[in-house]
Amino acid sequence: MSDLQRLHQLQEIDLRCESLQRELQEIDAVLADESELASARAAVARLRDHLREQEQRSRELEWSISEVSSRIQQDEQRLYSGTIRNPKELEGLQRELEQRKAQRSRLEDQELELLDAIEKTQADLAAAEAELNRIATAVAERNQELLSRRASVQGQLDEAIGERGRLSAQVAPSALAQYEQLRRAKRGLAVSRIERATCQGCRIALPLGLVQRVRAGRDLIFCPSCGRILYAP
Repeated sequence: MSDLQRLHQLQEIDLRCESLQRELQEIDAVLADESELASARAAVARLRDHLREQEQRSRELEWSISEVSSRIQQDEQRLYSGTIRNPKELEGLQRELEQRKAQRSRLEDQELELLDAIEKTQADLAAAEAELNRIATAVAERNQELLSRRASVQGQLDEAIGERGRLSAQVAPSALAQYEQLRRAKRGLAVSRIERATCQGCRIALPLGLVQRVRAGRDLIFCPSCGRILYAP
């Protein structure tokens, strides 16, 4: 096998390595992306906070209603006890009693509205928690599959790297150096195939004499246009 053939094989291995490395990067990016899970957790946290605030407000309303009811009871006892005989004082007490009852009615209406709101928040929270569990399960299953795939890809990459090392050791140092230099300069494509007397790296038609020299495989021949090493299968 000539150095040219080995360099062509080496490039195939390098391209495969690059593809496997990109796949690993893509897998790692997906594994690191917890945006959907974080969003679902945030939604649950917001609803839990909102529910706590509503329940605290409900307790405050209950306390207020209890306090007003206690005062109403005291006023009614005073009103009907017969101890107050002054008509103006009785009238004032009656008016104050009616105001307290009106206040209690407003508080009770607020409490009923709040209870309805709490019920809705509880339903929303249950739905959000169910969605969080669904997403967490889906993410766990996805990650398990990705980790399995990652292990497989990493194994393929390690094997390819080993194969590259063995093959590159068989290439003449000067030819390998030219290959590595071109690979860096030509975005990973140092060797260009010839098809129908055309360089596939730059799509330039090549002289037949040049193609024949490449096919002979005795020396490294470079494309006069793009400078890549030419290879004819």
